[in-house]
Amino acid sequence: MTIDTEWIVDFFRRQARLAFEEGDYTRTRNSSRELLQYQPEDVEAWSLLGEAALASNDSVVALRAFDQLLELEPGNSEYAMKLGQACIQAQDWPAALAAFNQVLEVQPGHAGALQALGLIEQLQLRLSVLGQSPDRQPRRNDPCPCGSGLKYKKCCLEKSSQTVIQQRFVEAFAQESWTQVIDLAGELKVLSKKHRRALALARYQLSQREIAYPLVSAAYVEWPRDLELRAALADLELDHDVARARQLAEAVLVEEPGQWRASLVLAAAYSRMKQPELAESTLRTLLQHNPGCDMGWQRLSYFLRSSNRLEDDLDAMREWTERCPQHADAWCYRGMSAIMNEHPQEGREYLNRALELNPNSHEALCWIGQSYKGEQDPHKALEYLVRGLQLKSDYQPGWNMLGEVYRSVGRQHESEGCFMRALAISPTQPLAWNNLANTYLDGHVLGEAEKVMQVALELNPDDPSLWCNLGNILSGGKRLREALDAYRKSQEVLHSYLPVRINLAGVESHFGNLDRAIELLREVLELPGASTNLLFIANYHPDWTGEQVYQLYREATSNYPARRYNDYPNSRIVQRRLRIGYVSPDFRAHVCAMFIEPLLSNHDKSQVEVFAYSLAKREDAVTERLMGYCDHWRHCVGLSDELIAEQIRADGIDILVDLAGHTANSRLQVFALKPAPVQASWWMGFAFGTGLKQVDYFLADEQMLPPGSESSFAEQLWRMPAPAVAYVPPERMQVVVGELPALGNGYITFGSLTRPIRLNHKVIRVWSELLQRVPGSRLMLDSSFFSDESLCTHFHGEFAKHGIAPERLQFGYTSSPTDALARMDIALDCFPHNSGTTLYESLYMGLPVVTLRDRPSMGRVGALILHGAGFDEWIADTEQEYLDKLVALASDVPALAQTRAGLRQRMLDSKLCDAADFTRRMEQTYKEMWQRYCDEGEQA
Repeated sequence: MTIDTEWIVDFFRRQARLAFEEGDYTRTRNSSRELLQYQPEDVEAWSLLGEAALASNDSVVALRAFDQLLELEPGNSEYAMKLGQACIQAQDWPAALAAFNQVLEVQPGHAGALQALGLIEQLQLRLSVLGQSPDRQPRRNDPCPCGSGLKYKKCCLEKSSQTVIQQRFVEAFAQESWTQVIDLAGELKVLSKKHRRALALARYQLSQREIAYPLVSAAYVEWPRDLELRAALADLELDHDVARARQLAEAVLVEEPGQWRASLVLAAAYSRMKQPELAESTLRTLLQHNPGCDMGWQRLSYFLRSSNRLEDDLDAMREWTERCPQHADAWCYRGMSAIMNEHPQEGREYLNRALELNPNSHEALCWIGQSYKGEQDPHKALEYLVRGLQLKSDYQPGWNMLGEVYRSVGRQHESEGCFMRALAISPTQPLAWNNLANTYLDGHVLGEAEKVMQVALELNPDDPSLWCNLGNILSGGKRLREALDAYRKSQEVLHSYLPVRINLAGVESHFGNLDRAIELLREVLELPGASTNLLFIANYHPDWTGEQVYQLYREATSNYPARRYNDYPNSRIVQRRLRIGYVSPDFRAHVCAMFIEPLLSNHDKSQVEVFAYSLAKREDAVTERLMGYCDHWRHCVGLSDELIAEQIRADGIDILVDLAGHTANSRLQVFALKPAPVQASWWMGFAFGTGLKQVDYFLADEQMLPPGSESSFAEQLWRMPAPAVAYVPPERMQVVVGELPALGNGYITFGSLTRPIRLNHKVIRVWSELLQRVPGSRLMLDSSFFSDESLCTHFHGEFAKHGIAPERLQFGYTSSPTDALARMDIALDCFPHNSGTTLYESLYMGLPVVTLRDRPSMGRVGALILHGAGFDEWIADTEQEYLDKLVALASDVPALAQTRAGLRQRMLDSKLCDAADFTRRMEQTYKEMWQRYCDEGEQA
């Protein structure tokens, strides 16, 4: 995988600029350094680096930056001025004098340079720093007064500066200012043995393991008796030669039995040599004799967590607090452990204890925020995370946490900013790159997401979650074979990585491998999203009965929350204004909103008070319109099931209506709590039941729910007068119906805008027979999925099994459905899961549609639509009848042309397109539901 260099340069340039504008100089420096790796002579990057270093009193970096800028632009007086200021910070007086003199050389009379020179000369005299100054201070580019023939800046000035840098190097190492040690080492022209040892340890202390390894190895050769270097090398060898790492660690412990770092390395070596018992005992022995070894406790915690021994980890952290009760970090880690054990309240108790001992513990504050995120209380999560980051603005994990909170509530812009901050603080951290990619994936900005993921995988190619996420991005872009390769790579890297199976199942389903997809999902039902995907795919299985599908729903919802509420204060008066609550993630530009809007916009507010519980992460112009139709709008993204349920109860909802079923981001868990006395699921959002007894009714009409279909549903079936939906054609459909294509083509074009998951073996066999019975006819399949060449190739092969030549098939994607439908003569519906929105669109564009009534209720959507529009003659009950009706339509081209010309108006004149009538019927349905509740109480 190749990183897009141009993109990453632009990424870090934008980060450096933004960080500098915000005064975040750590981010500015890190981003500028990353940029300079790709463009070493980038003037803007050097300038931002220098300015940030100067502003944060990092004179070493500032000196290097402005000196480099003067090499690139020797005549720039501003860079010379900045260099002089950096020299003053470094107390390198000769270099400062030379820099300011260079300013005057370029710009005589420069007030700032003259003032600075005067101050330096006074300071030199007062402190006698340099002794007797020469009559004239040489400029940087003048010949050196020593007569070497070199420029002053390359001779005596450099020697003087080197002396200052060496003194500061020694001080920085003594103070363990590791970053400064590295920066100063970069300025030294010659590195002695001591310098090399110090630089190696500095790189190691900053966890720059790949860079540190050769440096520590070389230093150890020069200092073979140095136990600190030996312990560091032992640690680094864990990445290269575990056996040698163990030998080195044991050698350290022979000479210094209490050396904590060597004990940690030895434990890690045992762990990697598949001897976990020895690893754990080594850590526990270390802590038994050295309870104050923070790193030991932290490594023990990591070891236990990575072994999935979360309870043992909590016990170990409890022991740490008992042995070091006044240690804030001990309580902090105990709190973190409790949160990871899904005990958020207990975790907060320990973290608050850490804050009592250290009120400035940014880590404790951020983890309290993380605990509230886990409880889906984003408001409190934000409060604590912001407080923690105010204390330590470069705490990278905190920015990742904050970004995840913003992402959970649909605030993508803020989420993106947080992850970018995390990357600017630590550009080599793959988690932040992965999180940023997810933000772009949420916003369907797939090109950016892929570029970000390329960087993440370059940094950590052996992380299965990153390969899985790349697969998600490729799948979102309808590059299914590439996605399949990425998912398989994730399994290859780590076969036990389970989340990838959810996504792998999705791709398998597009290729018709539903049994394999269901098998994969059954293996990981405990993972978030697995049950929703399982139910979605099971709906399309061509060989299952409604009862089989329902049984799967019961299994998948068995772990939903138990009912919490049984008593309701709602006034049981029949004739009153009802409070209706609608719950949906699709209050936005989404196909479901096309059917929600006619209902909301036509409600009689004297009869109903409308509440919307929005789970839409990305709000848009459609959201704003829908808000205007509602009396109350509740933004519930990111909130826990319990908080949403409490809001519903506080609002006194009489009838709570689900508009999404088991689709992405729906919250049927809220319905499981039973916050409202009457709960119903309207078929429009999902076309099948919920599997929940706590949902009282599944609402559709007799076309979808014929007598005898009760055994396929957990809910009671409520059959309202047909049709149980209204279609109002959106603006994008307002195009003229053109001439019948067959008149010009000389052949019939059958077509469908369906997604490939509906193209099962039964559909392919029947459609193949149709093509054979209608000579010269073509089949056109148009949807975004068919922009994927591998998918087209697959289905060409499936039709070929039934003797259909490739030239009779037209696969592709036309972004406007009206353009695609304009090229079709007759629309085909799939089975056993019918199409939905595309059937309305086909009729509206003048195409007759033939549907096959199949299992309730997703197999009878076509019947509901056609019956509602008054076209019962196009509804079939057997495959033979389905074929006969299609052949009859195709056999009379003049009649087909006449149908096309008048179909739109006939549809518009039908009850299917009468939104006001539909809304009155829905309101009457609500009244009848409420009447039954008032008369009989809750239905058993």
